Amino acid sequence: MHDANWLLPEGVEEILPEDAAQLEFLRRAILDDLQARGFQLVMPPVMEYVDSLLTGTGEELDTQTYKFMDQHTQRMLGIRADMTPQIARIDAHYLHGNEVNRLCYAGTVLRTQPDQMGGQRELLQLGAEVFGVEGHEADLQVIDAMLASLALSKAPQITLSLGHVGIYRAILNSAAISKAQEGKVFDTLLRKSAPDLDSLEQEFNVAHFQAMLRLQGGFEVLERASSELPNEPSISEALEELSVVVEHLEQTHPDVRVHIDLADISGYRYHTGLKYSAFVDGRGRTIAKGGRYDRIGERFGRARPATGFSTDLKSLIKLS
Repeated sequence: MHDANWLLPEGVEEILPEDAAQLEFLRRAILDDLQARGFQLVMPPVMEYVDSLLTGTGEELDTQTYKFMDQHTQRMLGIRADMTPQIARIDAHYLHGNEVNRLCYAGTVLRTQPDQMGGQRELLQLGAEVFGVEGHEADLQVIDAMLASLALSKAPQITLSLGHVGIYRAILNSAAISKAQEGKVFDTLLRKSAPDLDSLEQEFNVAHFQAMLRLQGGFEVLERASSELPNEPSISEALEELSVVVEHLEQTHPDVRVHIDLADISGYRYHTGLKYSAFVDGRGRTIAKGGRYDRIGERFGRARPATGFSTDLKSLIKLS
């Protein structure tokens, strides 16, 4: 019974000397690399008033956020479950005189639930964000920075899965379906369940959603998409953005496998365009992810273009 006093909560771990030294070395190496690329280091607080912490896209994190009452103000405080909304607030309120802000960060985040069975609830999140740049140049800079971070961690063979939520959004806008039907489509695509999607054929036209599920694979997927998806400007623009990224990766990161997944709508309510997830051989979960999330600072009073990536340093030191 006495031994139970030493047990840690599920999803929380201690970092012992050897791993702690490795983790700190990697943290410093990645931050040094990011700063050499022009990203400025910021350090948001671990806790904030919930009203601020969950503003804008942070609302998606509501159920993942630990909340408690502030004894001084009687207002509800929250411990951050993701640092990106905090970085958007810093850009909007403290660095508003700058046309472009490139910011990086590293710090602990806590989540009420792990993102997978047996996963961690306490992460050491590291990432980088670019605010104020609309063009794909910023997306390429962030992807390069993310891949450099993974290289520093000595991650094995990397596969980068690319998607674009603009395609799903365009098809959804042109489909004459109800909110309830939209929810069914979203759930089905999220689970990538072709049979369940087929079963909705009696309710409405699902042909273009079915095409999204089929459009997975290499670079040739983008060529097929041009003929299988609606001929709409927003879809053509999304496919062009993806083509630019693929060509960039082929030239600068030939060792990285590229996978196109036009049915990847995870983070649909958060992302606004290009999105990507990095995987390594032998592991089924994402080791780093990012994309474009324009207007993230809108509720902070400064809606502007934004793109970035994040990763968990604790996961990275387990890769090599």
